[in-house]
Amino acid sequence: MALSVPDDVRRETTKCPHDFACLSTGSFGDPGKCAVRDADGKNVLFLTSEEQLSCPYRIPFGRGQLCTCPTHYAAYLQQRRDRQDR
Repeated sequence: MALSVPDDVRRETTKCPHDFACLSTGSFGDPGKCAVRDADGKNVLFLTSEEQLSCPYRIPFGRGQLCTCPTHYAAYLQQRRDRQDR
């Protein structure tokens, strides 16, 4: 399932080392590595994985990881809305 986010959100994502692969796969790479536990605030995702990955948007936080990628955040919200609409 391909995802789409507004062009302005993609332009905010200036440090993506993966060429927006999350949009074409809909799984943010390996789903276990970038799976979202919760969202809070703008562009703040709490991830389920504690694994350290090479991504400038991934930040260690306590015992977990945060993702601050604007594209990942927008796509996550889109997927959450789609699930609620079903």
